Amino acid sequence: MHIIHCDMDAFFAAVEQKDQPQLRGKPVIVGGHPQSRGVVSTCSYEARAFGVRSAMPLAQAQRLCPHAVFLPVRMQRYQEISARIMEIFQQFTPVVEVLSIDEAFLDVRGCENLFGDAISIAQQIKTRIQKELGLTLSAGISCNKFLAKTASELGKPNGFTVIKQQEAKDILASLPIQRLWGVGPKMSQRLNRLGYHTIGDLQQASLETVQHQLGNSGQKLWQMAHGQDDRRVETARQRQSIGREITFPEDVYDWSILKQLLYEFADELCYLLRRAGQKAATITIKVRYADFQTITRSQSIQPTDYNHLIIQTTLQLLQKCPPGSVRLIGLSLSHLVEETMVQQSLFDLERQSDSELYKVIDSMRERFGEGTVMRARHLIRAEHDPEQ
Repeated sequence: MHIIHCDMDAFFAAVEQKDQPQLRGKPVIVGGHPQSRGVVSTCSYEARAFGVRSAMPLAQAQRLCPHAVFLPVRMQRYQEISARIMEIFQQFTPVVEVLSIDEAFLDVRGCENLFGDAISIAQQIKTRIQKELGLTLSAGISCNKFLAKTASELGKPNGFTVIKQQEAKDILASLPIQRLWGVGPKMSQRLNRLGYHTIGDLQQASLETVQHQLGNSGQKLWQMAHGQDDRRVETARQRQSIGREITFPEDVYDWSILKQLLYEFADELCYLLRRAGQKAATITIKVRYADFQTITRSQSIQPTDYNHLIIQTTLQLLQKCPPGSVRLIGLSLSHLVEETMVQQSLFDLERQSDSELYKVIDSMRERFGEGTVMRARHLIRAEHDPEQ
């Protein structure tokens, strides 16, 4: 076993409880004022006990948990803590695949002589993050990415779970079919109609039958059901795209909520690009409607890592999507290139100050913390936000 999946527990809410110790043990909901037209970004486990979930409208969250503490999203603060978390990961192995601001895969092959086996490394990581940052994470250890991620999910919160290859089939068998990677609501319904409700149901079918029923995706799903996954852990230099998406528990009719989330996604993804020394040349949004129709809209641009350019294009793409109630919204940045490989044009030279500004902002936030520096538009928004 050489793959570790690390996933911070209720990350945004946990950071707020760390920064404000009086909130520990209380239900905390991060997303904004409950009377605003927003959704829950993250909530603490105390809030989850009342049925509150990510992507739920804030008004509904307040009805479920009226005594919760509602806080605005402080993305810069979360980015600062994320940078320190990723630095700890990279002290144990250079092969780190960052999935999001609070989640990563680690391949620790070749690091055993320095730090011990994967189980020992995961224990050391958990201990350091708890001691140095006051946060908990759930770690999953296995022989491949799918099993490692499944292991961490089974152990949440603050879990430490190992799945060995020989016991994978038995552990997976009782899990619902949507636990398979890539099985969303539409595929889940399709599998249910075919009689597959648990992963064990899929294990009982032959590969030929599943391929006949599901086409090209059938083989991959059948292999995962048997604990097989040949995907490599990819470092930032190897990856071709990064993205974020969220599925709402209820259909969203207010597209201002979609814009709010796209702003947050762009902010996080641009930060990850700059940390990796990369720029994106293609922007793609994905919208899934209430009837499960899914559309994508893409735009190629001059490679960039500037938040304002990416969000500008993103919102233009959103305007090209038909109106309707939405079940899922996503943003991905692809055709990633190394920053040093981008040839500067006269236009780029004129924008050199923007590049320097973002680097200074990232550096100051990571060194001195959130709130050290921000753009004027954030100050203007804060004046009208009762939570600021």
